[in-house]
Amino acid sequence: MKIGMLPTFLTFLISVECADPPVVAPFSFLKNIKLGEQVRVFCTVRRGDPPFSFSWWKDGERLYVGPHFDIEKIDEYTSRLVIVGVSTYDSGYYTCRVSNAVATDNTTAQMVIEDAPRIQPFIFPDKAEIGTQVNVLCSLLKGTLPVSFTWKKNGKTLTTVGDKIEILILSDSSKLKLKHLDGGNIGNYTCTARNTVGEDSRTARLLVNAPPFWKEQPKDTEAVHGQSASLHCGIGGYPRPKITWKKAYGTQSKDFLVVHNEYKKTILENGTLVIDSLKEADEGVYTCEAENGVGEGIQATVRLSVHAPPTVTSVKRRTSAKRGETAVIECEITGEQPLLVSWEKDGTKLTMPFTRFETYEEANGKGVKATLLISNVQRRDQGNYLCSVQNDYGSVKDVTALTVQEPPESPSDVKVISVNSRSAQVIWGAPSGISTSIKQFVIMFWKNSKVSGKLHQVSLTSTETSTLLRDLQPGNEYTVQLLAENDVGRGDPSDPVTFETKEEEPEAPPVDVEVEAADSHTLQISWKPPPTDTWNGQLKGYHVGYKVEGSASQLAYETVIKTNLREEKTLLRNLRPSTRYSVAVNAFNSAGDGPASEEIVTSTLNGDPPQSPEVKVKNVSQTSVTIMWSPRVNSDASVEQYVLEYVDTDQNKQEFHAPGSHKEYCIEGLESGQRYSIRVAAYNMFGRGDFSPSLVVITEGNARVPGYEPIVHETPFYFRLYFVIPVVASVTVILCVIVVAWACLKRAHYIEGRKAQLYVSYQQRLTYVPPSEISRDSRAVDAAYDIPWDVPNGGGSMIT
Repeated sequence: MKIGMLPTFLTFLISVECADPPVVAPFSFLKNIKLGEQVRVFCTVRRGDPPFSFSWWKDGERLYVGPHFDIEKIDEYTSRLVIVGVSTYDSGYYTCRVSNAVATDNTTAQMVIEDAPRIQPFIFPDKAEIGTQVNVLCSLLKGTLPVSFTWKKNGKTLTTVGDKIEILILSDSSKLKLKHLDGGNIGNYTCTARNTVGEDSRTARLLVNAPPFWKEQPKDTEAVHGQSASLHCGIGGYPRPKITWKKAYGTQSKDFLVVHNEYKKTILENGTLVIDSLKEADEGVYTCEAENGVGEGIQATVRLSVHAPPTVTSVKRRTSAKRGETAVIECEITGEQPLLVSWEKDGTKLTMPFTRFETYEEANGKGVKATLLISNVQRRDQGNYLCSVQNDYGSVKDVTALTVQEPPESPSDVKVISVNSRSAQVIWGAPSGISTSIKQFVIMFWKNSKVSGKLHQVSLTSTETSTLLRDLQPGNEYTVQLLAENDVGRGDPSDPVTFETKEEEPEAPPVDVEVEAADSHTLQISWKPPPTDTWNGQLKGYHVGYKVEGSASQLAYETVIKTNLREEKTLLRNLRPSTRYSVAVNAFNSAGDGPASEEIVTSTLNGDPPQSPEVKVKNVSQTSVTIMWSPRVNSDASVEQYVLEYVDTDQNKQEFHAPGSHKEYCIEGLESGQRYSIRVAAYNMFGRGDFSPSLVVITEGNARVPGYEPIVHETPFYFRLYFVIPVVASVTVILCVIVVAWACLKRAHYIEGRKAQLYVSYQQRLTYVPPSEISRDSRAVDAAYDIPWDVPNGGGSMIT
């Protein structure tokens, strides 16, 4: 009986001692969380053996999934809590609790929701008297402290000035005291409260019975003829003063006329007089008067001066000159002196002295007459000449177009019609503005390509208005230009016109066609496009034809859309295993199919590469990760070797190979707190299979997560699980425990011995050479199967 019970008790003891309790990484909430926002927080298990059970708690009460809370288990080691539309009631302490079969661990973080301030409305006393004082209190209805207060009058910030303004600020209120009131205190007063979440403002108006006073003293004003002028009369007081404007028409103080709202003259509500479309008659002396029945009225006198800007009174819009002669361009200007004249040609300023250019000005009664002389006129002198004049009160510009009688202009309305695959008809109209009769037209055309096309020129008579371009290549873009020629010489070419000839079927098949077996049911086809000059248009794609070798049936076709790659590829799937197929490829464009390549015969494999293994994480530390895998069922051939690939957060990739007899691997030399993506693929005699789904593993230590600073806690020793031997135990139980301990010690020595033997065997076998009859996997771009594996140096260790 005792001998039969011993193995069962031994197995149970080893299972419990190998299990690790969970260790939860600390988490935290963002600061300055605002009302209504969505908050997400993650709970991650740094170490421990799954499966894990996650639960979330707030202030000691468990949270469940609902409209306000969303709890989701992201993966085997991570749980996410989402709080939708947070409110002030969501403030508190949140706990993530994780359990497995061994123990329970938890971590807690506080979330604080801040509230924006809100101010209680306030008012001033109605119609305060001059010389008195007023007090007003701005206090909070709600809001998270600390709160800062500011006061403004009519939008300008108030500060404590002398003995007239006093501002007292408390933690939740602010008091404004105005002493010795006068008319200057009238206005809108705003109190603003701010905290880190937001702000609130309240405004009240203070009215004081006060006689008129100056807020803005009227000033002498200068304005420009034809524009508008504003005479400001900024007056304060309560009740609102009545403002009257008058204009002097004589030398005596009584020689003033009241200015009314009429055409061109407007008195605004703030007392400003606006005069539009100024003339010389508007110049003079103006008086502003104000009264409101409280105290005495006030008045001020200002002068309005109207100045004349420059004006161009005479200019020729167009002028011409023959090549070699002298061109004269004149510009007559009036306006208030001094007048500054400058010249521009087509937007470029002419700075004197300028080659062949000369300018001078002649004064007359009201202004000047400016002249620009151009000697020995050339074709490049043709263009728009701008006469620009300015004085202290404005500027004016006027343009004269100079035409130089030179070779003819370019033909007009050049068009390409009746375009075929190898010809096109060109038509045009006669050029305009020709100084002498045309002797002939010259047409130029060339093919547009990455390599410069050959230029073709054809001379035509002056009476022709169309011609036919021949010997063009199909499916190509061409550019055509025309120019006219007279006794002076050739004119400028017309604007280029592009056209594209119609396409024809490609003239050549694809090149460098290769066919390789990918597995027992798939062939991989690769090829390169035909020579570019044989496309006869733009290639749309390719037809890949295939059939069983020697079969009387027609080829079956698959269509492949053209890419911009130098080499095209496709896979023929669902084929028979170990069967010879004939394959040919042809290109096609919008006109049809081109010739097919020579048929290539290749056989599918008689077996398939292995399926991706099932991969799990066995152990994680600060600098290493141990993974284990198990192959899937594959009857075609046994696994020859495995390739393990892992990528860190900086996308640095590392790869290791292991024999097919191994099912574990320890990746060493990793960085602590880093995130790694790991996957494994298997090889057999038919090639490499697909990679397993990537496993994401985070090594222990401080994780590099933006805005998150992890806090490392030592796992309390009392969380470790131990068996407590009963005080009352029989001699038989004590003897069983001693026997089990002895068996465990022997097993540990045996495993260490096997590891040492395995390490020695790896040092002796440094390379792995696959059997020569194994065909390579055409899908593996990096040809990893052809790279021998060995024992990694410092990158990790293999475990049998």
